[in-house]
Amino acid sequence: MEISQNPSISVSDIVRASICPMQLYLASSSPKEFAEPVRYSAAKQLACHLGDILNPDEIHRELSFALPDADEEAHRILDEMIETCKAVQFRKAEACDVQAVSEKYHIHGRIDRFFKDGFAIVKGGTAPQHGVYAADRLQAVCYTLCLEEMYGREFSASVEYLGSGTIRKVVFSPADRRVFLEALKTAEKVSRGEIPRAVRGVYCRQCRFAESCRPLEKPVSLFDRMRGKR
Repeated sequence: MEISQNPSISVSDIVRASICPMQLYLASSSPKEFAEPVRYSAAKQLACHLGDILNPDEIHRELSFALPDADEEAHRILDEMIETCKAVQFRKAEACDVQAVSEKYHIHGRIDRFFKDGFAIVKGGTAPQHGVYAADRLQAVCYTLCLEEMYGREFSASVEYLGSGTIRKVVFSPADRRVFLEALKTAEKVSRGEIPRAVRGVYCRQCRFAESCRPLEKPVSLFDRMRGKR
């Protein structure tokens, strides 16, 4: 692969491009920032306490500080996560929100929980029946590439679904790296201002640009196409 000379692209933008590049295109031209989902905020606040005895009062205070407009529902969600995670043996992280970069691929992001031999991505929802969600797998590939370049050694990857207290290890295949390369190239095209095709599917129900983008020719997402090739 010819190494990109484009400005660094965030891991979240690579994931977004793989789901629907039109969403990334419209988001990049919109002055309004993406609002952080409440469930995500709750999970992030809980994440740095995993591996220790969980103190609900302390974690709720931190959520209120990080998210001043957190309502009763947000704190209810946090309480459910705390109770679920109390029954699970989590590793204590060396650090949280660790910056990860790759000069080779010109990508960057922040890792939720960092260990000496690996890392964990934290999610606020429940785990799928098997494995991890495709978007989470791609995110893990991105961070693995960054860390291997930064430290010159291998790292294990896992996804922690705090909504169900589930820890899932991620083992990569060549197909995962192909998904990454295609998503990266798509994100680079969008960053250059190229107008992509829209992907119509289940993600449209949660997209704030659903009413403003036009349905185009591409019928399936990148993940669906790659699954069909396996």
